Amino acid sequence: MTQSNPIVRRARPGALTAGIASAALLTLGVAVPSAGAAPSAAVAPEKTLQSQFAAVAKEFQVPESILLAVSYQETRWESHQGRPSTTGNYNVMGLTQVDLAAVAAAQAAAQPEVNLRGEDAPRLKTTPPRPAPPVDSPALHTLDAAAKLTGRPAAELRTDTLQNIRGGAALLADLQKRAGGTPPKDPAQWYDAVARFSNGGQDPVSATGGREFADRVFGSIRVGTARTTSEGQQVTLAASPSAVAHSPAVDRGTVPEAASRSSARAALAPGATAECPAALNCDVKPAAYALTDQSDPTSYGNYSVAERGAGDIQYIVIHDTEGGFAGSVATFQNPATQASAHYIVRSSDGHVSQLVATKDVAWHAGNKTVNTHSLGIEHEGFALSGASWYSEQLYQSSAALTRYLAGRYGVPLDRQHVIGHDEVPGPVQSSVAGMHWDPGTFWDWNHYMALMGVWPPSDQAVAVGGRVVINPPFSNAYRPQINGVTPQPANFVYLYGSPGGALIGNGTTNASDWSDKAVAGGSYVVADQQYPWTAIWYNGRKAWFYGAGSIAADNRPGQSVLTPRAGLSSIQVYGRTYPQDAAFTAAGVPLPSPNISPLDATIPAGQAYVPVTADPVAGDYYYTSNINGDAPHDRTTVTDGTRYYPIRYNHRLAFVRAEDVQSAPAATNLVADGERVQLLANTSAGPVAAAANYTRGQWEQYRAIQPPGSAPDAQGTFAEAFTSNDQLHAVALAGGRLYTADRNVSTGLWSGWYDLHGAGAAGPLGTVTEVTVAARGNRLHVVALSGGRLYEASGDYSSGTWQQWGDVSAAIGQPSGALTGIAAATIGNVLHIVGLSADGRVKMADGDYDQGRWSFGDVSAQAGALTGISALAVAPIGSKLHVVALSGGRLSEATADYAGGRWYQWGDISAATGQSGSVTAVAAAATGNSLRLYGVIGGRIHNANGDYTAGRWSGWGDTEVSGAGGAIAPVGSLAAAGR
Repeated sequence: MTQSNPIVRRARPGALTAGIASAALLTLGVAVPSAGAAPSAAVAPEKTLQSQFAAVAKEFQVPESILLAVSYQETRWESHQGRPSTTGNYNVMGLTQVDLAAVAAAQAAAQPEVNLRGEDAPRLKTTPPRPAPPVDSPALHTLDAAAKLTGRPAAELRTDTLQNIRGGAALLADLQKRAGGTPPKDPAQWYDAVARFSNGGQDPVSATGGREFADRVFGSIRVGTARTTSEGQQVTLAASPSAVAHSPAVDRGTVPEAASRSSARAALAPGATAECPAALNCDVKPAAYALTDQSDPTSYGNYSVAERGAGDIQYIVIHDTEGGFAGSVATFQNPATQASAHYIVRSSDGHVSQLVATKDVAWHAGNKTVNTHSLGIEHEGFALSGASWYSEQLYQSSAALTRYLAGRYGVPLDRQHVIGHDEVPGPVQSSVAGMHWDPGTFWDWNHYMALMGVWPPSDQAVAVGGRVVINPPFSNAYRPQINGVTPQPANFVYLYGSPGGALIGNGTTNASDWSDKAVAGGSYVVADQQYPWTAIWYNGRKAWFYGAGSIAADNRPGQSVLTPRAGLSSIQVYGRTYPQDAAFTAAGVPLPSPNISPLDATIPAGQAYVPVTADPVAGDYYYTSNINGDAPHDRTTVTDGTRYYPIRYNHRLAFVRAEDVQSAPAATNLVADGERVQLLANTSAGPVAAAANYTRGQWEQYRAIQPPGSAPDAQGTFAEAFTSNDQLHAVALAGGRLYTADRNVSTGLWSGWYDLHGAGAAGPLGTVTEVTVAARGNRLHVVALSGGRLYEASGDYSSGTWQQWGDVSAAIGQPSGALTGIAAATIGNVLHIVGLSADGRVKMADGDYDQGRWSFGDVSAQAGALTGISALAVAPIGSKLHVVALSGGRLSEATADYAGGRWYQWGDISAATGQSGSVTAVAAAATGNSLRLYGVIGGRIHNANGDYTAGRWSGWGDTEVSGAGGAIAPVGSLAAAGR
């Protein structure tokens, strides 16, 4: 037992009260493996690509800004490792080389799939025509043209980035020469050449293509851009605000967005005004609405006439054509196709054509429910061998169109409502196997949604029972193995039956096998965690994926999940939302056979899934019969009180009956409840944050946070505390100034840093050398050393006001330099500040807010002498204040028991915890009846825990290993706050 002495002066910050000398080792709460890999060194971005652009621009006398902007609008400066796009583009300049015979052969070999009209479609009397191959044109062979101009083999231009840039520059220079003679230095004079670059050399004044591409190129030049490619190449296009805006869309007669939103729409006809945003130069190419058998009024294609408006449309579905733009349009204009979409986007320049009015139901998804409540957008893409990416022009035009349509119809801009065809459910079990899987594994959902201003959640605080978003990086940092494909970025994570086990079910690594892949943006409920593996509820089971860097916690307030209703052992899952039989009888509409038909899928009790909508949707069925709508009860919506929830069930959406499920709150992040500690640390690479939840036995990974101040401060420090409203408040010292930031424990998100020296905060103060904080109720006390004197300010988070700096040194009658190495804590209504005096003794200042006075005393006189102290940490547990001292790389603890009126003298924590290695920095926090210590040993953060209920210390565990916070750069200082 440690020696105890009466307390002479009140004090608080704490240490372990008993059992130090004989304490056994006990691992507490959070499992921490004993070893881990060293953190990876940061790799500076390469600038080789930038220098190649500069050299080639000079060689071919093409303005560097033109060359950079053309490449950015083609590929965002990505080489894609020499693999072709879905329309035969290669490398950073997007030069094209399309083998039409190979495309035609691939299309002929394609297997027939489900009828895109949906499961209620009449049996087809003839085989629908296959997508037509692309129409041959110079636009499909720009790589071959560039190879001739440079004298280099075409194969070299496909795979060698420098030669590809040279080919692009040579082609631009040649097009400029043909358009206007000697290449001019003024980028504004290159508009025609840029337009011709995308359309194969056609005159942009008379041709339909190229102008939108050129407009975007010059837009990039005006605003500038910079990014680091997936291969680590840093490229910058400097802004030129004076660049001339050529041929803007508004000057080409496009209907303003407001006008097109308010226009009533009849069936589309050639020459009609397209329903498009003003920024896109859309035209109309009407899909067929005609009979295939003149004697049969039901034999029509390729869409259903309707009167849909806001509220009727819930999804926007992304497709690719597997055919050329012109050929695909022609296919949709043949009624025998029995398929359509509302829009189609051309790859070369992003041109958009509208095929079906948005009020009407296009036949695009192969599911009647989804067709009835969605809009379909096709994207040009050929059946090319090895194709693995989509053109930037497709992404940009499609994103602008989707953003406009979502705003017009109130469709939420998220990945539960903007979905791929591969996420549409099979309506009945017999159709599941034939459902399409476009746009496939190489559609960059992250980039597409970012173009609409939508990003996945930024928090990494994953919690079992909480919601997460699949978020693999679409870069060379993540290249899953796909059968028959060279490793490359992809938009999914593989799912396994157990950590490191086999793929779920009969899953394969084929790109077309969606059954074992969770796609980027999909929302799921966390079923389990074994870091770095995470399990989600998927297809009626646990499905595991390697979660490091591929997951984002969705901790927004008010989130919910759906589980089977209490008392049900399992519930059925549906692929469509039809009403009950009686509703058809009442409406005089023929009853589908079968009507309400579940899939061969269930959700067992205990599982949870993410609802796509907060409220259930009505079961309905849009009945159409004759081309003219003149059959009895034709064009009637059948509905009743049946309600369904759309959910993210597996790779695809599905539906459950509202009466079968109950809503439950989603679990929140690790700092939201339980015994938890928030850590902040300053590393050689900048500040990081992580959290440990000792109740759940889980760690939040370390991740970089925004540095406070104008620049990172390698000598900066942090202090933090939870206030009584369960919010976390951090204070940072950087460059002699103090900054504060808050973490919302409900969402897990951090605010930005703001300057505490402002008039609306703590007010002006000289250069600060140390800072500590403590919370008293909902008030945060900030204690700072400035000019050798102690100052204190406090922020009241209930009223949103600050009490500005007061001179504590004056209040306790101490001169400048009396204390250093300060640490603070509160017990009850008293603020305790410990520090080191000039002679190395531990002193304490107490601010009693009940009595309105300060006192000052000598802790060393009560707890015993301890020499060579370099740092202090404090934490309160109940009425005891634990003081931890760092001396000569070892840790000791003394405790003030305010209820018992005595001090417990210094005990050797290093011995009790079996410490090996020298501690260079320390932080302490309390949760429940446990003291949580964090020490920097060898540049890494370690954790030891003192359980005062059991009277035991654990050993030290490395928090930077797999299974805990993960690897970070060497640590200089740290702070901890417990709750």
